[in-house]
Amino acid sequence: MNAPILVSYATRGGSTAEVAEAISLALNGEGLRSIVQPVEAVQSLEGFTSIILGAPLYIGRFPKPFHQFFKRHQTALQILRPWIFVLGPTRPIPSDFDAARRQAARQLGRYPWLQPVEIHIFGGRFDLNHVPQPLTLLQRLPIPALRRLPTADIRDWVAIRAWSRVVALNIKSAA
Repeated sequence: MNAPILVSYATRGGSTAEVAEAISLALNGEGLRSIVQPVEAVQSLEGFTSIILGAPLYIGRFPKPFHQFFKRHQTALQILRPWIFVLGPTRPIPSDFDAARRQAARQLGRYPWLQPVEIHIFGGRFDLNHVPQPLTLLQRLPIPALRRLPTADIRDWVAIRAWSRVVALNIKSAA
């Protein structure tokens, strides 16, 4: 397979970028060629036969650049059905994962023309030291409860690599 796979992501605190890099490494390990880019940097989807897109959920919403990507590349995405991964919950509680699935479906429902191959939910990371603007302002507020919020990173790297291998096998079999 000569055409590269695009692994593109929206991120605020860097966590989704790290997952996108891990997915790319796993794809490369399966003999595929992938390119990792933030959604803001993607000018065209020409030349890609497969696309994997990732975004975090913040308070039930995807970052604005992720939505802009869908609008900017609507025509190509109607042909290239993307695989989508979402970083959501920061607690390993099944109901949190169910809520993230519903929130992701609601966000993607804004694009009825979009028919992803799969939407996969992974655990995310919460760390006040890695929150995006303007949430960094929260660090300065004298709110004791805010300072007690636990740092959490429940990204399951084994599951991320396993999902990436399944995606790679599906891409190879479709070629």
